Amino acid sequence: MNRKKRKKNKNIDRRALWAERLSRYICPIMLGSAICYSIIYIIYEPVALSHTIMAVFGQLILYLLFDKLKSKPVLGGAVYMLLFMASVMYSLTLLYRGTWTGVYPISWFYGDNDTSGYHPTYMRALFVGGGFFLTSILYYFTQVRYRSMGVMLCTLFPFVFYAKRGDPMPEIMITLIITLFLAVMIHNRRIDPAKDKRILGKLQYDRAYIISFAVFISVTGALAMTVKKPTYRSQLEKSADFFDNLLLAGNTGGGYESTSSRSSTRRGGFSYDSTPLFYVEDDGMHEIYYLRRQVYDTFDGDVWESKKRNFWYDTPYSAENPEYSVDDILFDANEVIDGEDIPEPSFFYDTTQIKLYDESFSPTYLPAPLGTVTDNESRYTLKHFKYYPSSTVMRVRGWAETPEKLDDTVEITEIRPQLYRKLRFDGLTGEEYIKRINQKISEGSEAALRLKADYMRAYNDYTDLSGVTDRIAELSQQITVNCKSDIEKADAIVNYFADNGYKYSTEYSPSDNSIDYFLFESKTGYCAGYATAMTLMARSLGLPARYVEGFAAFERTNSGDIIVRDGYAHAFVEVYIPAAGWLTFDPTVSDYRNITPSSGGFNSGFLFVILFWLSRFFIVIIVSFFVIFVLLFDRIKERLLRIFLVFLPVKKRVLKLYANLINLVSFSEKDDYSHYTVKMLGNYLYNTRGVVPDLLLELFEKTAFGGYEPTKEEYAAAYKQYKKCYRYIRKIPKEKTVNANKQKTANSNRAKA
Repeated sequence: MNRKKRKKNKNIDRRALWAERLSRYICPIMLGSAICYSIIYIIYEPVALSHTIMAVFGQLILYLLFDKLKSKPVLGGAVYMLLFMASVMYSLTLLYRGTWTGVYPISWFYGDNDTSGYHPTYMRALFVGGGFFLTSILYYFTQVRYRSMGVMLCTLFPFVFYAKRGDPMPEIMITLIITLFLAVMIHNRRIDPAKDKRILGKLQYDRAYIISFAVFISVTGALAMTVKKPTYRSQLEKSADFFDNLLLAGNTGGGYESTSSRSSTRRGGFSYDSTPLFYVEDDGMHEIYYLRRQVYDTFDGDVWESKKRNFWYDTPYSAENPEYSVDDILFDANEVIDGEDIPEPSFFYDTTQIKLYDESFSPTYLPAPLGTVTDNESRYTLKHFKYYPSSTVMRVRGWAETPEKLDDTVEITEIRPQLYRKLRFDGLTGEEYIKRINQKISEGSEAALRLKADYMRAYNDYTDLSGVTDRIAELSQQITVNCKSDIEKADAIVNYFADNGYKYSTEYSPSDNSIDYFLFESKTGYCAGYATAMTLMARSLGLPARYVEGFAAFERTNSGDIIVRDGYAHAFVEVYIPAAGWLTFDPTVSDYRNITPSSGGFNSGFLFVILFWLSRFFIVIIVSFFVIFVLLFDRIKERLLRIFLVFLPVKKRVLKLYANLINLVSFSEKDDYSHYTVKMLGNYLYNTRGVVPDLLLELFEKTAFGGYEPTKEEYAAAYKQYKKCYRYIRKIPKEKTVNANKQKTANSNRAKA
């Protein structure tokens, strides 16, 4: 009978224990689950519910584990640190492994919810690392030391995620999170066993709150200033009508929203316009994007024209023969040119995802970089296609239908530096390239046929010598006389402008608008002149080259996105390089991206970046000093007092040290103890701290009330004892420590007796 009774009582105790635990856990776990759901929802909605269910059980397990660890401070702290480091290392490993897929964490974070949001590796990293961190904070601030400020900061996490992605947070989520926060703030405060029953539910302000708030504001403010990107004020073409020449009749929209059969003029004098056109989301790793708007093929001495327009699709390139992609060329060239002695073609290029968006910008074209991956099959559906792969990527939604607002996520194929080095090392020219291809064709290689067809198409379309004078051809030969490959020749032309005193100006109006005058006389102009000159120079060397107009995207906003303004229209060059295809080259001298080109001091982008980061570094140092000062204020004050005491007479040292003892007790207890007598103070310290600086108390009493003149030796002994007691006096220790100190004091008194 007794056994049954004991078993019954044990079951009752177990149920009571679980009921007590659940009463403490339920609100924090529900809040953590709501935060988890809102964050996963914005990353990839379809798995939000399943991950939230897993989060509920994961939090419960961690809460039970943390309760066990809490009962053993030293061992528990060590175990927790091991768990924390394990979660961090696991998450970092997953983040690193995720980059093997070609998608970087920032690209994934800013990716489209419906397409790239579900990346299993990154999702696990976020769930494990972020979940462990969030659960730890919520547990500590609700189960160990109740802090409403700490809980509130946790509720801000999803708001930060939504704000960074620029997405509106659903009202139901906001309501749920705020409601659960209030539930935690009220319920867990009332069941906090460490609080006096009389003050449960009352909000209190103390030194810990003030320090926590100061640290949080200072650190987050410093980090925000550190990661802030520099904002450039471009000195590009500065003209809303830069590309508005002779728009083709029948285009929907006007200005930037349509394409044109003729390029801009090369005459300056445009007015500045900084109106934002659209934005670009990317991985944050690129300094600049050259966004193509339209490609032109022939030069009439003044402007470039597109002779290969297709009336139905409004594209300046052959609709029947979309461009050969970089990856296609590399795979075929690997077989035809290089054989099996080099790395796989995928070693030489990356696939990056970017998003172009704006609420009001609705162009018929997609302002995307070279190498944009589009749906080739969509060109066969006239009334429903969105992208059309060509020299200009079209995004028309059907004939005579108004284009949609710009909200397009695309992938771009980018070559790595390894390919540039390989191309220079190979020393491959167009003539040698065709010779090797013809040899493989004779052996029946289909890859060689594709390579030759693509190269010859580029050669036939983009080697027209209209506008190339004898002086231009001669200069081009001189610049490239020592070059052994086509890519070296293209780079040599770009470097020529940078190394020979050419200047960038949008205000300069030349007396002669010819390219010869720009190259040999004025050496002053803006991007249209530079791009035209390089295109003609490359063609004079037999390199297929084409003039491209689009945008230079480089100005980062505070959120990390790139803003493309009205004045950021830009012209650049694309050259067909054997075994690589079309590559982008920007011959315009770098002044066009500086804040004030004529100022001299900031003309160097490198210098600007160095100064920017140095300034942020000093801000971090100053803020860190402030945080340390706040945290260690009482210790700094104590150290200064001890230094000050050295310069006082012995009697004043005793009086000053006793006064500081009173201040320490008053500060730690947040009350005034100046009215205590020496005996009362000694008894109070013994009962609450377990230590008493009795030598100081005795010396003070004799000095202050008995007219005694203390000696240096007596003060030194009292001061030494005071220093030993200081760490116990400055704050109330735990009960175990107090008892231990009492025992030490009793032993010491017996030894003296």
